[in-house]
Amino acid sequence: MIITGHRGALGTEPENTLRSFRRAVADGCDEIELDLRVSADGELVIMHDAAVDRTTSGSGEVASLTLAELRALDAGLGEQIPTWSETVAAVDVRIQAEIKAEGAVPLLAQSLKSSPALAARTLVTSFHPEILLAIRELFPDVTTGHIFGRTPEIPEVIARTREAGATWSLCGITGLTPSGVTELHTAGLSVTAWPVPDRDTLAQAVALGVDGITTDNPHLLAAG
Repeated sequence: MIITGHRGALGTEPENTLRSFRRAVADGCDEIELDLRVSADGELVIMHDAAVDRTTSGSGEVASLTLAELRALDAGLGEQIPTWSETVAAVDVRIQAEIKAEGAVPLLAQSLKSSPALAARTLVTSFHPEILLAIRELFPDVTTGHIFGRTPEIPEVIARTREAGATWSLCGITGLTPSGVTELHTAGLSVTAWPVPDRDTLAQAVALGVDGITTDNPHLLAAG
């Protein structure tokens, strides 16, 4: 089962920073999850929110700030907002890349096309099927996953994931059952459950038979 660190090690480190990603790997994650946006000067950067206000020392929309302006901000504990290229160079585990801005689609597609090794370890995700279809059009070999907040009925999960051209369904764990996971597997889909904050929930995920989980607290899951 793939253990994915949500925005790195969100529970212990500043989210979506190199420090957070490295901590997630050190805590035993097989994969890191991150969020992609585009700066005003066309750089692919890692940031969850549309604005920098919540997670940095600055304010304003990511899309209206240049990379230099973004890099001047404190993203927590002295960390900078990282770029996609810096991140993939800093960690060698699998990457779950959620596209938050449509402008990130062609930039990410070009990055993956230029590096088969990177493409092989990257799962591109989104809540929005049109984004998943757009990146698949530019790079047909991409592996994609449809994120569901509140998990709908399993037939709907299957239908929506297939309509998005995706092979992974990333589902809220409270909406999953062992039979539902089996149904998804029978449909040829892989399943990630989230959020998994502690070892009790991890045990629940194992019992469900999912292929992966996403956690804010990899340090707790690694505890003996």
